[in-house]
Amino acid sequence: GFAGFFGVLITHSFWEHEHQTEQYPVIVGPKTEVHEIPRSYLENMLPMYEHRTSMIHASHTLLHDLKHNAITTYVMVEAVGLFYTIQMFGKTILPRLYLNASNWLQKKLIPAISTTITVDKPSEVETEEMLKVKYEIVIFKVLQDVTGLNRWQVPSELVDVLWQHILNSETELNSSLLEIANNAGISKDKLSDTISRLQLHYGVEQKEIACQKESILQTGFSLDEQAQTVGTALRIMGLTSNFARLVLICGHGSESDNNPYESALDCGACGGNEGKPNARVFVMMANNPLVRERLAKDGIEIPSDTYFVAGQVNTTTDEVELFDLEDFPLSHGQDIARMIEYLEEAGRRTSRERCGRFADIENTLTNNEAKSHVIQRSADWSQVRPEWGLSSNTSFVIGRRALTDSLDLRGRVFLHSYDYRYDTESKFLEVLLTAPQVVAQWINMEHYFSTTDYDVYGSGSKIYHNVVGNFGVMAGPWSDLRLGLSWQTVMDGELPFHEPMRLVSVVEAPRKEIEKLIAKHELLQHFYHNEWVHLVALEPEEGILYRYLPTGEWVKFDKDAIDKQ
Repeated sequence: GFAGFFGVLITHSFWEHEHQTEQYPVIVGPKTEVHEIPRSYLENMLPMYEHRTSMIHASHTLLHDLKHNAITTYVMVEAVGLFYTIQMFGKTILPRLYLNASNWLQKKLIPAISTTITVDKPSEVETEEMLKVKYEIVIFKVLQDVTGLNRWQVPSELVDVLWQHILNSETELNSSLLEIANNAGISKDKLSDTISRLQLHYGVEQKEIACQKESILQTGFSLDEQAQTVGTALRIMGLTSNFARLVLICGHGSESDNNPYESALDCGACGGNEGKPNARVFVMMANNPLVRERLAKDGIEIPSDTYFVAGQVNTTTDEVELFDLEDFPLSHGQDIARMIEYLEEAGRRTSRERCGRFADIENTLTNNEAKSHVIQRSADWSQVRPEWGLSSNTSFVIGRRALTDSLDLRGRVFLHSYDYRYDTESKFLEVLLTAPQVVAQWINMEHYFSTTDYDVYGSGSKIYHNVVGNFGVMAGPWSDLRLGLSWQTVMDGELPFHEPMRLVSVVEAPRKEIEKLIAKHELLQHFYHNEWVHLVALEPEEGILYRYLPTGEWVKFDKDAIDKQ
């Protein structure tokens, strides 16, 4: 396993949304920005998609304005109240059926558009071409608005010359521009009006274009950066040989309704967001033949028939969604079908195991019954506990998977693959102790304090919560903003479900290497010397566990004493 950001430090812009998400641990910063864009072969579908999207957005805006207007509020209740009762009864009585119907209707109204992500860093020439294409569309639109001409009457040559005029910040209209405009029946005044509108209302001016050009040049990864990102992650995981035909890079996210704490169920290493963008970017890098050539020169040879697959597990429903499957060759179709089959069976078994932890389920469920139940929980807007999430976490294991693959850890342990044999200078171990371990410790402390005093360090019961400004919650109609996790996240009835324990980090690495890193980083000294984290080292050559004491000494674990306990 690997921390959910997969070493990919990005700010991600979704195609359908105006906002960006910060897909990295909060203790580090982003390396670059990436954008989700529609695939080129869907160009003809975009106008219809954007038209339908804009219509729905306009209806949402109208509904919002009506709800918040002092006069129309009363009229709106009478006019559309019936439609809200459909939603209320559907979500309350038949939440799963309502969810399926809503998804079906959404697909009919707005069919999903397949996308890709801009991973490669663009050249200056490519950047200029991107800006030209973007702004020529705007110029076309404004010319039509000002002149009343349709798109076929506006000469493309005029758009091109007008773009160059704005790009060069020319103050006077040159003869070539005037001649082309005159031939199209556009007067000098209308041409000047068009330029003014473009500059004032659409930001089509040299300074703004230069800023956007600089921003685009900061996006994406160079070939060296891609090879370094993929190579580092593979070495940390110890995955440098014996590659399978398919390698699944799986992030995680969650899905629940009416849950202000939904981001607490998403990926902490991705800044509380879903890990989908990171997985997709990593896979696009790892499948790049040029990246593989550089990795081969550096000692990691990935077979030509090995493909990385991006996925995301929904931790509420245990369903795994795979992405960008259209990029894979037909030769791997059966392999992908078999992978999907295995993932579905694993999801059913996981659902059954998790259902055994819910106090409101008294009978043992079959795999299919459990799967149906967890989907129902995710769709039920009255469900205060769609999943337990990271409650009951106690430990963080850094080492080879062989250490734990035969154990039932009951969802209580963070696992991070690490092979000390490929880390002679302990650079990878340093990263793991100062980044993923820090995130794990924060998560552990969040649950620890929310359990020890859920009214002071936690946020109390969800039953009394009101969302404030989409950035926090308060109890009832007035209170301070509530911090920490809710009572339902850590408590099972009157008893704590989460056992408040400080994190135990188990590291498979030589003690002398760990000592060097502790001496180097004051953060690690605070963790271990103040006992906020309990450190245990598995000495690889001896196969013996040692506990690190606040005094800086190592004490061998007494196996017999542990067995007696």
